[in-house]
Order: sequence, then C-alpha cells, then structure tokens
Amino acid sequence: MLIIGIDPDLTASGVAVILNGRILKLDRIPFTGMLNWLSYQSALNSVLIKIEDPNLIKPTFPRMLPTARNKQAVSNRISQNVGQVKAVATLLIETITAAGYQVKPCRPLVGGHKTRCKKDAAYFNKLTGWTGRSNEDCRDAALIALFGG
Repeated sequence: MLIIGIDPDLTASGVAVILNGRILKLDRIPFTGMLNWLSYQSALNSVLIKIEDPNLIKPTFPRMLPTARNKQAVSNRISQNVGQVKAVATLLIETITAAGYQVKPCRPLVGGHKTRCKKDAAYFNKLTGWTGRSNEDCRDAALIALFGG
C-alpha cells in the first residue's frame, strides 16, 4: 500500500510518498491543490494518508524566552502559528476524507529522530535512505508517513 504523509502548513503542506518503507517523492503542496495532487498519486483504495494533527496534543507550547520584554509578542506569534496549523490540519482531514481517501490523523512526533531530522537534512538522508533535496516540512511529512501511529 502506498502511504502519503502530510505535514500541514498554512501556505503549503509538506508531503511525502512512501512505498514499502522507501521514500519515492517529497513535495510541498498548497491547500487548494492538494486533492488534485492526491488524484495523480494513486487510486482511492490503494493509499493511506497519514496527516500530522496537532489537535491531538495539548493546546499550549511553553517556551523559555531570552527576555521578559519580548515574551508576550513571541508567545502571541507562536499561538497564532499553532492555531493556523491546527485549522489547516482539520480542513485537510475533512476535505480528504470527504473525497473518499483513507485518512489517519497522527499525533505529532516528538524527540528522538524527529528533532534531529527536522534541522539536519544529512541525518534525515542517512536515516531514511533519501538522496534528494528536502526541507523541514517535507522531512516531517516523511517521518509521519514512516513512523506516525
């Protein structure tokens, strides 16, 4: 079975196409083009779509900030970004499910390989066998497809 991992984002979501534990493709797709892109990947009944769903974890993400002066502004921006991603994840899950695909919302991965792979493309390549270019969103999508539960 083909597995497609999606890391939701407001402007363009990271996507990964996995077959037999091997990454075939990494890409970034805007929300409005997602269903079209999915239709080119596979038939409805032969694909599982794993979407990272931040709605499945606690709603706040406390951070240690360098100064109290910018604490509120940084916290507000983080909250706004998280809210946007939660909304996109919800809409992607509803839209893709309504189109007839098998969708599995997955808790965001934390720690371990996730943390290192997000920032270190060489480590991601070594771990997964991928040899092409990637960005943080695509690497997250691949990790969700490979290891998301």
